[in-house]
Amino acid sequence: MGLGTALVGGGSAAAATTPAHPFPTHVTYKTGVMPTASASTRDAAVEKQYNSWKSNYLVHGCASNEYYVSTKGDGDAPNNGPVSEGQGYGMNIVPLMAGYDSNAQTEFNGLWQLVKDHEDQYGLMQWQLDGNTCAYADSGTPDSATDGDLDIGYGLLLADKQWGGYTTDAKTWLGRIYAHDVASDGHLKCEDDGPGTDTRPSDMMLDHLRAFAAYDTSHDWAKVVSRTEAIVNEFTGAYSSSYGLLSDFVVKADTTSPSPAPANYQENQPDNIVGYNSIRVPWHMGTDALLYGSSTASTAYNDARKWSACTKAVSGGDPKKVYPHLKLNCTAYTTSDVSEEAGDSVGPAAMAAGDQAWTDAIWNQLATNPFGDGYYGESIKTLVYVVMAGDYWNPGTTTAANDFSLSASPNSATVAPGGSASATVSTAVTSGSAQTVGLSASGAPAGVSVSFSPSSVTSGSSATMTVTLSTSAAAGTYPITVTGTAASGSHTAPYTLTVSSSGGGGCTAAQLLGNPGFENGSSPTPWTQSSTLDSAPVNNDTADEPSHSGSWDAWLNGDGQADTDVVEQAVTVPPDCTANLSFWLHTDTTENTTTATPDTLKVQLLTGSGSFLTTLATYSNLNHNSGYTQHSFDVSAYAGQTIKVKFTGTETDANGGTTSFLLDDNALNVS
Repeated sequence: MGLGTALVGGGSAAAATTPAHPFPTHVTYKTGVMPTASASTRDAAVEKQYNSWKSNYLVHGCASNEYYVSTKGDGDAPNNGPVSEGQGYGMNIVPLMAGYDSNAQTEFNGLWQLVKDHEDQYGLMQWQLDGNTCAYADSGTPDSATDGDLDIGYGLLLADKQWGGYTTDAKTWLGRIYAHDVASDGHLKCEDDGPGTDTRPSDMMLDHLRAFAAYDTSHDWAKVVSRTEAIVNEFTGAYSSSYGLLSDFVVKADTTSPSPAPANYQENQPDNIVGYNSIRVPWHMGTDALLYGSSTASTAYNDARKWSACTKAVSGGDPKKVYPHLKLNCTAYTTSDVSEEAGDSVGPAAMAAGDQAWTDAIWNQLATNPFGDGYYGESIKTLVYVVMAGDYWNPGTTTAANDFSLSASPNSATVAPGGSASATVSTAVTSGSAQTVGLSASGAPAGVSVSFSPSSVTSGSSATMTVTLSTSAAAGTYPITVTGTAASGSHTAPYTLTVSSSGGGGCTAAQLLGNPGFENGSSPTPWTQSSTLDSAPVNNDTADEPSHSGSWDAWLNGDGQADTDVVEQAVTVPPDCTANLSFWLHTDTTENTTTATPDTLKVQLLTGSGSFLTTLATYSNLNHNSGYTQHSFDVSAYAGQTIKVKFTGTETDANGGTTSFLLDDNALNVS
């Protein structure tokens, strides 16, 4: 992986700017169908794939402020170095995952920095670099590749809409593309120093071009859209009218009779077929149709439908049998070569075509890598995943008006005179960009004050609300209204305060959890337990993993397979009490990483009915220790309520190691 250190997961450092479109940003496409999986299932699948892609391919560049997308597994550049095509993929993926990945803007800036540090004579990215030195790795004068240039430009649009501040860079870059990658008639050349007579269909990213037209009005991108669509129609009409297939390279693109390139044109293969370049066409055509609809994107829509039908027929509905080399008459050129990206790329086309069964088959393949593909297939898969999940928002549309939401958790408390309670007031960006939200409360009775720390937040952040009672506060139940006020307007959240009739000394000290050390054995009531591998967490295997005390503990995960284990217990916290939750935790791992967090343990509180209240802490394989450590949390804010204490261990098996989370001697003490 060159000089790079792999990265993974959501990250811990705060991004410089709150994202305007945090993942998941569910969008409604203008045509077609979605996979039948639920939105939450689709989002989780994207997150898992992103973690895998990031840990394998996003690495530090040859300078401390650079990142690049490694070509690991494909050998497209010396020492797994970057190519501009992959850099473009990364600059699209990372801003789309902002909000899930809190380091996204830092990583995007590093990807962009490497591009700026390796420009060719026309100010576009040198297409191939050595992974160790980042020196240009091809012969002759450094030049760019149009697909990389276009994706880098689209990435800058995504970043500008996501965080702001990239307008000048984006428009400058688009101007360079228009000057050097666009031929005089409006068609896309294969590279910035190439002839004006050829084109490559895998560069025909019509959704990108439409976004450029909306964003950069100083250049005639509409001409590029029109000429690109004309070439698609002219070529397929002559060579693949029933199937919509396009060859890897096209010559005579500056005429009304574009044709397949001759053998070994640019690359060593017969060029009158679909190959490893053009397998990307159904992804791009399908995405354009989904974003812009069957009318605006009629060429892409019609081509996507034909390409979807052809690949379904030639493969018998099995995405693994969509071979990467197809003749233009929709028969396999060879079946000896296979790749995951050939089938994956058809996903957006199948969606646009409205073929539910084919869409679902491709969606299900995305969760696998049947042929062990490297950077190319896994990068394409990551972007296709985002599209198919419904999270591919369009930077070319008008920016939505700013707005936010507001909530309080918990939204009620019972407090004795002289006591206090706290709650988390959370805000989120629901449209547009983040803004400053001032917090206030009304409806508090005499003797009760409400304060916020901080008193204002940026939407997407939270504050702590503290309700303080004097000794003279009168018993009763009072509705309090929490208000958030921003430039876009105000939103409110309800909070109910019950002032109890007793004043101090009304709580009997006790430990409330039943079976706190799991010593009841394999039937751990009142704890409930579950495992997706049907391996009960509560056990007495102290020979392999000792308990903190006694003979039993809860051993979550550690199976060397993807797994989710849960132990939880409901408990009622009396009013007028201070409450403290504690437990002893030992974390044992074989994961060999100092940055990745594929395995996590979440400590959460839920309502008695199971609704989410708060996450007290998240531990991971990075928190491994040689013995048990006690952790404790003040949960006094939940006095007077029934809450559920829930421990959730999740192991992704993404990196090959395994992590065990051992829990014992829990307590919820009140006084």
